[in-house]
Amino acid sequence: MASEQQQDQEYLFALAESELKRLSMQHAWIQKCLDNQLIFAPVNLRKPGLKVLDVGCADGTLLCDLQPQLDPSAQLVGVDNMSSFLPKEPTTTNISYVVHDVCEPFVGADMKDAFDLTHVRLVLPGAGRVGIPAAIKNLIGSLAPGGWLQVQEFDFSDDDDAPRSIKDLQSVVRRFWQAVGIEPGFVHELAALFEEAGLVNVGVKKVVLSVGKKMGDEAACANSIEPFKLTIPSIVGAATAMGVELPNEAVENLAERFEQEMRDEGGSFKAVIVWGQKPVSA
Repeated sequence: MASEQQQDQEYLFALAESELKRLSMQHAWIQKCLDNQLIFAPVNLRKPGLKVLDVGCADGTLLCDLQPQLDPSAQLVGVDNMSSFLPKEPTTTNISYVVHDVCEPFVGADMKDAFDLTHVRLVLPGAGRVGIPAAIKNLIGSLAPGGWLQVQEFDFSDDDDAPRSIKDLQSVVRRFWQAVGIEPGFVHELAALFEEAGLVNVGVKKVVLSVGKKMGDEAACANSIEPFKLTIPSIVGAATAMGVELPNEAVENLAERFEQEMRDEGGSFKAVIVWGQKPVSA
């Protein structure tokens, strides 16, 4: 429907329907690489009445995957700044959705100082308007005393051993991030930023997300490539629209080259998962 395909203001990627498809495929790929583990912070997921917030929830796929691991009394809330992404009707009574931008503080008794766990995946690069330290402060504001913040982000540092197409994609992403006010190396500073913001018991896990032939079987190979077939044209288009200077040799046939290289030899991306706890008392 036309309303589902309307691009939200300031959103730089694909129309909502296509982007939700990409995000769903991306989630499935990441979860396979992580052996379907969603939460790495030492949270008691079976705690009665646990309150969980997923920031950048899109259509709520992650929350729906997490729900069976929780006590039935748990309350889950998903927020996204894209209203067109959020489900029109909640699928269960204990999952709800709210429009919210990570660049803004959480307010109200239901959102501020309220959650035992706030989960964030691949969201912080969208915080260029206020900067990542301010976004982290906003996220901490959602936590109840003793609550945990978990953030997962890609590490797009240059990798000399990566296939050419991955190097080119990483280069494009870094240039795009810089154009929107994000320093590409921010992922290496997350643990320190957590501690500077007052979180304790900070932990870090570095993970490798395989793509293509390195996934093993043919189905997993194909499924890992699919989200990038949408991501690459979107991010190149967004960067071009913003006037970002992209080397022709990097972007020429990038999506096609990526698919071929991943099928022929495979590759991988690095990511970092960081968690920290809000002190019980100041």
